[in-house]
Amino acid sequence: MKNLYSYVIKNYLLLTTIPFFIFGGLDIANDIYFTHNVENAQYQRVIAQQQTDSKRALLNFDLLEAELVATRISQLDYIVSVTLDSYQYGMKMAEIINSNSTRGVPLYYPIFDDQRQQIGQLIVVKDYSAYYTQVIYNVLPRAIGFLLILCAISLLFSRILTSALKKPFLDLQRFALQIASGDYQTPSKTDSSFVEITNIFRALETMRAKLKESISKLKLSEERYSRTYNLTQVCLFVVNVKHGKIVRSNQKFNQVLERIPQAVRQSALQHFIDELLTCASTESFRHSLDVGGKQRYFQINRSDIYNHEIECSALDITELVTAKQTLESQLVTDVLTQVPNRYRFNQLIWRVNNGELNTVTVLMIDLNGFKQINDTYGHAAGDYLLVEIAKRIKQQLKLSTQTVYRLGGDEFVVTVHDSITKDEVQDLAMRIQAACSQPVQYINKSYSVSLSIGVESFNSDIHLDLERCLNNADAAMYLAKTSKTGIVYASEHPENSF
Repeated sequence: MKNLYSYVIKNYLLLTTIPFFIFGGLDIANDIYFTHNVENAQYQRVIAQQQTDSKRALLNFDLLEAELVATRISQLDYIVSVTLDSYQYGMKMAEIINSNSTRGVPLYYPIFDDQRQQIGQLIVVKDYSAYYTQVIYNVLPRAIGFLLILCAISLLFSRILTSALKKPFLDLQRFALQIASGDYQTPSKTDSSFVEITNIFRALETMRAKLKESISKLKLSEERYSRTYNLTQVCLFVVNVKHGKIVRSNQKFNQVLERIPQAVRQSALQHFIDELLTCASTESFRHSLDVGGKQRYFQINRSDIYNHEIECSALDITELVTAKQTLESQLVTDVLTQVPNRYRFNQLIWRVNNGELNTVTVLMIDLNGFKQINDTYGHAAGDYLLVEIAKRIKQQLKLSTQTVYRLGGDEFVVTVHDSITKDEVQDLAMRIQAACSQPVQYINKSYSVSLSIGVESFNSDIHLDLERCLNNADAAMYLAKTSKTGIVYASEHPENSF
């Protein structure tokens, strides 16, 4: 990246020195050209004059004149040698050698008489390399002086420009870094001797003031949002599904998270993310979690995935779920004995009628002597007796397919949902009868009842509907009660069957 002041200096020097070089070079070239023309004109005058003198010396065979001609020409600059040859006499009339240089260039000047007959030749050997060397020696001091003056001016200008620009730009840089680092309080220089720099300072100061105001508003907004975010009783959190991490959360969520054991926290989170990804963003779903050793239920709402993140809210609905479960349980449970009630028994009938159960054995049970106890000792004693009898019946049911229902008053029914032999039914009925025949202690009194049990089996393969089966069991129970036989099988008394 370029430094501005260096860039300015470089371009200024280029734009100023190039014209200086051009005009200086043209001036030196013009000087060289002028010097060359002057010397060449002088050389031509001397040669022209000496050609005339050479003609006279050759015609008169004047050796002294010939020697003077050669001497005059040799006195010119850059002349290596001069020779005057006579064709008439076949001899050198004169010769002068100034140097042994081999770089000279011979120049031939013929000498004619008045009849235009060549009578001789003047040969001048001129060293042009020495001429150009001399030109360079003459020009070089001027060129060096010009360059030195130009360099001195450039250096002086660059130092002045650098000192003028560097400090303001450094001040601007420090001010900008101060703003970038978030320091909006420390005063800073905001003026300069240059109008442009001062305007930049003022623009930066205005920007700093606006940034300070914006940041203050943003912090205030964040504080308000944070208070609302953390005061809500809803768990708010953001899940990064790519890395399987919670990236942001409020205090309520953190409180719940702290109650989850560290050992299972990551696996619980991964299970939640898997469930989260299978649910559409427009749908809420229920998620259960073991928190502090107790099952808690949460209603989850989520956003769309953005940048691998999903924003979620979780409302604890455990109390609502528990209340619903309690209501559902109360709906199908006898309030007094806490065993399934008639409504639950009717659900069983519905399942059988819809083909969900193919085999059901029914044991209709009635308590002998209960009415007398209830009338004599009051409803409290009667209720206690019913609770105890229900508990004892339930204790004899060892399989999940065996259920006891209270249909009302002192009437109970036991159902077995799978195949069972008559011997197994007999064993179950006798165990129930034996358990319930034991005295019941209530407020220092002992109460005893016996059971009358009527048994009937339903099988979907036999053309006997469940309603008739229940009626047969009820008739068998009535027969057991009147005959005091305890247990009666409807199949053994077809005359009482419907």
